Amino acid sequence: MIDLSWDDAKRVLKKYGLTPRKRRGQSFLVDAQVARNIVEAASITKADHVLEIGGGIGILTEWLAIAADRVTVIEIEPALVRALRERFAKFENVEIVQGDALKVPLPETNKVVANLPYSISSEITFRLIREGVFEYAVLMYQKEFADRLLAAPGTSTYSRLSIDVQYKMIVEEILRIPANKFYPQPAVDSTVVKMYRRREGPFARDERIFYWMVHGIYAYPNKFLRRALRIWFKNIGAEDSLVDNLIAMCDGMIDGTERLRRLQLEVLVHIADCILDLVNQGVLPDPRVDD
Repeated sequence: MIDLSWDDAKRVLKKYGLTPRKRRGQSFLVDAQVARNIVEAASITKADHVLEIGGGIGILTEWLAIAADRVTVIEIEPALVRALRERFAKFENVEIVQGDALKVPLPETNKVVANLPYSISSEITFRLIREGVFEYAVLMYQKEFADRLLAAPGTSTYSRLSIDVQYKMIVEEILRIPANKFYPQPAVDSTVVKMYRRREGPFARDERIFYWMVHGIYAYPNKFLRRALRIWFKNIGAEDSLVDNLIAMCDGMIDGTERLRRLQLEVLVHIADCILDLVNQGVLPDPRVDD
């Protein structure tokens, strides 16, 4: 496989009557060496069944097909499905599934490797976390999105997204990919990350309470903890005086003056466990009652 020039990519897309759609974030990888580097970083072997989401024009798919035992590609665009099925007609280990990766059943695979469509980066990431059964995923994102996945407490990019993902997963940066490796060229560079499940604590006693709290207070990411808690308590119909009770219950771990962007996961877990106690006491509403 050689690199595709932009003219090559245009010819392929024109052949199948496809114009890249900005709303779907369609930018196609055209650098074969980058595709090979991604597959090597994922340590793909003949023992692997790999899921690829968004096959594009197949440059990553080909390296996966060479390295893996089986490859299942989910592609939503009918024209790209035709292109991929023609290109990989002689590959017995490649299955092209036409459908929306947010809706179709996810196949049982042990690894996920994909240049994710930018328009569904968040939605598909959380679907993989919720439903996927895999050893790890190697995923390409726009750099800004990846920065938020990787962000550490105390940085400007640390956000609710960072916490939501890092509560479940370990995220590591693998590669940075310049924008000129894609057609059409996107406005920003991309980052490839490796993501696998977090096995060691801390974990909240009830993760539904944890996420309820995180989504409640990180609607105000630049505020101090006490202020964010008071706003959230008001929004859920609780007395803001309970904030002082909550802080006291946390055994000195917090005093309310902390910036939200600086809170470590273990601190958030501890706060969530104290909130669970208040819910069980009946002084805070229970978000689980409709489950």
